[in-house]
Amino acid sequence: MAVNPGIPAEAALIRERREQMLPKLSIRKAAARAEMSEASWRHIESGRNVGPADKIALMAREVGVTPDELDDTGRGDAARLLRNDVRQRAAGESAMSEVDPAASSEALLQMILQGLDEIRRAPTLTDEQKKALEKSLIRSVMSVFNGQMEHIKTAIEIARHD
Repeated sequence: MAVNPGIPAEAALIRERREQMLPKLSIRKAAARAEMSEASWRHIESGRNVGPADKIALMAREVGVTPDELDDTGRGDAARLLRNDVRQRAAGESAMSEVDPAASSEALLQMILQGLDEIRRAPTLTDEQKKALEKSLIRSVMSVFNGQMEHIKTAIEIARHD
């Protein structure tokens, strides 16, 4: 991430992530998704205003900045709010019934939640198609996770015998 001395690190990271999204997410659309004004988003992202923790957490959620990344920018206050938000949303998400939020990182939960949000916002999909894609997303994530766990268990077992 290129550092601009006039822009807080968290604002620069949020801008970078928003601009990297495919398709690119406009400030107008990002602000609407975060339920904040476009002007507020612009002022925070440009560094004109230092964003309060709650706004930074909302902005980070919309563009996929993780709590750990917010911590790295020195915004532990926003990171704590984002962690709580991710955990609460994951616990209340019926599509994630196969995922154990207590055994998953916030980053993984956040990625799953973002995927579910994208599916649900797709205007051309029927409700049936959306449900099928949600199940597919969860199955895929769990399959990869379980495969990695098996790989780790095998590596540990091999190391025990060396």
